[in-house]
Amino acid sequence: MLVELTQWLAEHQQWLGLAIFLISFSESLAVAGLVVPGVFLLFAVSALAAGGGMPLTVAVIWAFSGAVLGDLISFFLGRYFHQNIRNFGPFKRNPKWIDGGERFFRRYGWLSVVLGRFIGPIRPIIPMVAGMFDMPAWRFLAINLVSALAWAPAYLIPGYTTGRAAQWTVPPFFWNQALSLLIGAIILVGCCLYVLKLQKRWSCLVAAAGCLLSLLALSMNQTALAIFDSTLIDSAAHLRLPGASDILILTPQVLLVAAPIIAALLLARRWNHAVMQVSALALALLMSWSIGLTGGASINALLTAILCALVVNCSRSQHFWVRSAWLLYLLPLLLLIASNVLEHRVLPPLEMLRSLLVGVSASLLACWLVERVSPMTPLAKPLRWVIASWPFIAAAWLLW
Repeated sequence: MLVELTQWLAEHQQWLGLAIFLISFSESLAVAGLVVPGVFLLFAVSALAAGGGMPLTVAVIWAFSGAVLGDLISFFLGRYFHQNIRNFGPFKRNPKWIDGGERFFRRYGWLSVVLGRFIGPIRPIIPMVAGMFDMPAWRFLAINLVSALAWAPAYLIPGYTTGRAAQWTVPPFFWNQALSLLIGAIILVGCCLYVLKLQKRWSCLVAAAGCLLSLLALSMNQTALAIFDSTLIDSAAHLRLPGASDILILTPQVLLVAAPIIAALLLARRWNHAVMQVSALALALLMSWSIGLTGGASINALLTAILCALVVNCSRSQHFWVRSAWLLYLLPLLLLIASNVLEHRVLPPLEMLRSLLVGVSASLLACWLVERVSPMTPLAKPLRWVIASWPFIAAAWLLW
């Protein structure tokens, strides 16, 4: 049935926008989201949208609208029926659905609305549970809008990029090399998350060592990955994300984004947090110089170190998976930078990957060094949200 649906949409592409809306809506709606294979359908339909020439921004707007509406209906169902909703057929036969959602909501509070959107089994349940617990409607709406802004591109871009890639004329062995890099990235991320989840004093050091080993392996295999590198450079037009095409975001001026962050931490007398930001920058600069990164790659490494150190500072003393969810905060900024770098051919893709590994390694090492001297305590909420929002404000100012 799913194959027939995608074939029909491929032949009737005028319905792709509505299809994206309906899939996103059902994916977020109580009960329906548990049975609809939304991830697969969104991947397939977004790939068709890319092949049919639909702009990514339009596809994201359709997905965003469906997700917001689905969550709102689920929320108001829970708010209207409260515990009586347990008597409805699907929930009466499967009480563990609501029980699991309640445990998750009690544990993480309003953050569960954000986290739940990215966790399959509880995605359509959490909004309903938030309504059952009488979460203020204005707060749910605000969190719903913000989380949908992150969810829509995160779920559409992989399929959309695949659809664009299907139009490429790629040489032999390109996909073999791309798959090798993808497998390596998955292994690295999985190992780092496992080590960091142990929450030992040496966890950050071991994770940084893993990133540095990956950097060494990537540097030693640059020649073997030359086809992947040159193909992405030649196909820059296929990788461009929406945004101003005449703005080069990877300039030395973007490093000034660190100044207000460090100043805010110093004014709040959070000395070790400020040292963490400065140390990450210094280590990234030293590592960039030592391995001979180009100017653009060095700037990218420093910018990555700033953002990763910011995530570490903002997520102190939170549960591990909440801290991991802060990585989603980096996704829009990293996609914007990567798209801009590839479009303007500032540096080769492999050089960009090397710079990302340098920035992540530097922030992990800085965290390990600072924690050895004085453990970092949680930031006050106002300060945390001020410095977390600043990179987005700076990016908006650079773009518009």
